[in-house]
Order: sequence, then structure tokens, then C-alpha cells
Amino acid sequence: MPGHPPLPDAPRAPNGYDSGYDAPPAQASDDISMKSPILRLLGALPGLSVALLLAACGGGGGDGGSDPGACCYVYPDPIVVPPGGDGVDPLLAQQWHLANTGQSGGTPGEDLNVAGAAGAWSLGATGSGVRVAVVDDAIEVVHEDLWPNFVAANGAYFNYRSPGSLPLPYYLDDDHGTAVAGVVLARNGNAIGGAGVAPRAELAAYNPLATNLDADIADALRRDNAATGVYNNSWGSPDNGVLNPAEASFITAIEAGITSGRGGRGSVYVFPAGNGGCYLRNADGSCALAENSNFDGYVNKRGVIAACAIDDDGRAPVYAEPGANILVCGRSGNEQVGITTTTPQSAYRADFSGTSASTPMVSGVVALMLEANPNLTWRDVRLILAYSARRNDTTDPGWTSNFNLDFNPKYGFGAVDAAAAVTLARNWTSVGGTADLRSCTYSRTGLTLALDDNAPVTDAIDASACQVGRIEFVEVRFSATHSYAGDLRVELLSPAGLTSLLANERVCNTDGDNVADDCGSYDDWAFGSVRHLDEPSPGQWRLRVLDAQAGDTGIWTSWTMTIWGR
Repeated sequence: MPGHPPLPDAPRAPNGYDSGYDAPPAQASDDISMKSPILRLLGALPGLSVALLLAACGGGGGDGGSDPGACCYVYPDPIVVPPGGDGVDPLLAQQWHLANTGQSGGTPGEDLNVAGAAGAWSLGATGSGVRVAVVDDAIEVVHEDLWPNFVAANGAYFNYRSPGSLPLPYYLDDDHGTAVAGVVLARNGNAIGGAGVAPRAELAAYNPLATNLDADIADALRRDNAATGVYNNSWGSPDNGVLNPAEASFITAIEAGITSGRGGRGSVYVFPAGNGGCYLRNADGSCALAENSNFDGYVNKRGVIAACAIDDDGRAPVYAEPGANILVCGRSGNEQVGITTTTPQSAYRADFSGTSASTPMVSGVVALMLEANPNLTWRDVRLILAYSARRNDTTDPGWTSNFNLDFNPKYGFGAVDAAAAVTLARNWTSVGGTADLRSCTYSRTGLTLALDDNAPVTDAIDASACQVGRIEFVEVRFSATHSYAGDLRVELLSPAGLTSLLANERVCNTDGDNVADDCGSYDDWAFGSVRHLDEPSPGQWRLRVLDAQAGDTGIWTSWTMTIWGR
């Protein structure tokens, strides 16, 4: 790119989880390339021979002594799931995210406030009767610690790879969804494994990421939405600094879900904020390049809860991304400790990490809330999570306090607190669903504002007539012609003086070499912000754009702001 020197000579974080790193790029938010344009072959079809199985996995040949398990999971026919027992789950004591006593070496009390003496379970909350859909690559619904909750959902599943069969793991890297499911709702009190955040919730299992087809993903996000409370999606766009837009089918599915799901109360969608907080590392392991959650078009939408990650000390791991779109944080691993959860073949792992792990924790807390109050709308859920969150990492300079809320672009409104959320949910007065939202939209078009190096430019919108008294979400659509979009820093300034950092300057790198790559273009790019929650909307709003890196210039051509709230 003109004016941009070579990048530091830095290796990328691995594509698969590696205990030497916090987490890989958030394409899978943990350990699989979820949104690759390359489609996988269909898996184990009835009557498929071992030789063809191997060929489909890239194996085969040799002396005929190859084991299909070398590439693929094999399940007996019929599958028999042994009954669980009755008693304490043996791995529960090491699940620090449920009750942190310092067992991981972290700070006691830095947990979800679930299993402790005053945690959500002590309040009787287990997620009973609430269906959670895990939308992922594959889910071992016959896992000994998942099966009871799958049965409770009366067979809520769909296999996009092989319709009609269970969405079980097939390839050996199909382990992601099973780990996610265990974090949300592994069964408790069965003397097996550990427990999920909502251990009596119902499991629905959908595997559209096995095909990576946009139509399959959109279908899964709307499937059986009358009965489904929460859709957990531990996946997102690649973390490389590039603007990655969501498909139109995705946007349509989310809008349909929050409008018509659960009888008009709206489906709740939880997504990871991303693992691109350090998407390129220097040779010594230090961070070379970082990105912002608002660059992922899946997680900057008003109908999506973007969940960040904090560790067993209550601090952001190196992979954690900041963003004005982030609502709350769940718990996850760092370079020393991971999350204990389920893995295929009725086994367990203790190294799950990334925002793939923090996201299902937030989904589990939502299930506890919906059990406490089934009439909550999707808007109610977001507000309760924000109001009940706890300020973590209290000395971090990013915290500000306004309108009785603490906010930090690294942590949103803070660490999710299950007991506080359940308590607040029980007597919550609903603000209504999608049909009750107020909104105001303002546009500034036909601009010709020069974006020269290190010369900030500001444009204003007068929202004095807006009738939204308490903001819930702000969307800014921004357009500029610029030879390197990564140069631009974009900030929204409210009438009350609050600032949403929508985009930071960065150098994009898609292939791990030492050459800067295209960051995409700001062509009606939609940024999202929850940072202005409960702020009144009337007054002058300003958008400030700075070309913060030398060598390229451009023209700011338009911007549109929509404010939603009550």
C-alpha cells in the first residue's frame, strides 16, 4: 500500500487452539475456520465404505490398514448413552468460571457468580424449561453430559451436512460446538464431568457451519424460533483488521428473530466480540496489530449481544477486542488457564478459550434470566445484563461513569453477574419488544470533506427533535473514498460529551506476511454502539474522522445516524 512500510516480522496466532497462546483468530473464535468460503464435503452418509470415508477426509491408499478414526469420529449404530448417576460432578471443583475460589491461581470471586454460596444456583436458577440453540460446526448431542438436556428439548436438531441424522462431529476438528454446548448447559448433579452455566436448560443443536452456506446459517438463526430462547453463536469473521460485512441473509434473519421470535418477545442472539485483540504478534510474542469488534459485521447489529472475554483475574486476555458495540463480558482463558468443558467421544477438556468460551457463558446467564421471567423481551435481556453487570479490572483507565452506568470499550458494561441478573429479571417491568422501539434517523450526504494526514475533520447532526428519551443502540453508517481505509480513526461524540470509538487506525494483514493488505472500504459501513445506553438523544451529535497514518488521503462523502430506544 502506498505510504505504508512493511509490517513487523511477526507470526500469527495459530488457527487451532494452542496452549502457548490465548486464542487464535476469531474466525472460529477458538479453533476452527468457521466462515471459510471453501465448503467441506458431506460427511458420513449411509452405506459409505471405509475407503470412501478416508478419501473424503483426504486419506486412503496405503496397505489397507488405515483407521477411519485417524481422520474422522466413528459412532456405533445404535448409539447407547449410559445413564448418569446422582451426585457431585467430579470436574465441578475445577470450573473456576462458575465459582472462583482461587483454584486456578486467579483471584477468588472473579467468576460468573453462578455456583457459589450466593450464586444464581442458590436462587434456584438452573435454566429449566429454556431452550438454547447451539449454532456451530457439530454438536455431540449423545455426549454423556449433554444427552439429558438434548432429550429434554424433544429432538430439536438439524444436520445441514446430512439432513435426517444427528449433527454429530465427523471430522476431527468438529469439536468446537461440543465444547460450546458444555459451557452453556452440561448437566449438573449426575456425578459425571462438570456443569454448564444453565445445567437444566434444553439443548437444540444446529450445524450450519459444517457447510458454511449463508442460506444454512440464516435458516439456523430462525429455526424453531417460537420455542427457542437463546441462539448461541461462537463464531465470527476473520480477525485481521479488515472490514468484514455480514451477508444480507444474516441481517434479515436477525431482524426476523427479534421481531417475531418467542411470540413477538424476540429471539436473543449472543455472539463473540472477537479474538483479534492481538491478531499479529511480534517474534517475542508481544502484540503487533490489534483490531476493533466493530469491524465484524456479524456483531455490530442492534439485535446481537456482543460478548467480550475476561480471565480468572477479571482482566482482558491479550486476544480480547475492544468496541463500542460490546455489551458485557463472560469468562474465558488466558495463557495460563482455560475453561473445563465437554469434548467429543463423551470426553472433557480443560483448555477451551477465546470468546468462543465467554459467549456461551453469557448465553447460559440469559437462559437463567428467561427461566426467572419468561416474558422478558430481547430488549429487556440486554438492559438487565447491562444494569446488573459488575465493574471489573477497576483500575483500568478506560472506565467512565454516566447515567448510572459504568462503561469501558474493553469490557462493555462489565462482567456478567448471573445472580444479580436473575434477581433483577424476576421483577422486571418490560420495556417492550421490537414493535415498541422508537427511532430517529438523520443523514448527511453529498459531503466533500478532505481527509488529509493528521488533520481531524468533524461534521454534525442536530437531533434536537428526536423523541428517544433513553437510548438503547446507535448505528452510524459511514462512507469515505480513501486509498487505505485502515488510516482512519472514527469517533462519535454525543450531546452529553460521551465518545464512542467506532474505528481505530490499523494496518491490515490477511496472510501473515510483512506486507500491508487492503482493509476494505468504508462504503456505507454500519458501526454499532451501546455506549450511549440511557443517554437522552436530543442535541448535537458529531462524527470526528482522523487520518491517523501518513501516506494516503481521501474524501468523506456521507454518514447516517439512527438512534433506537424508548
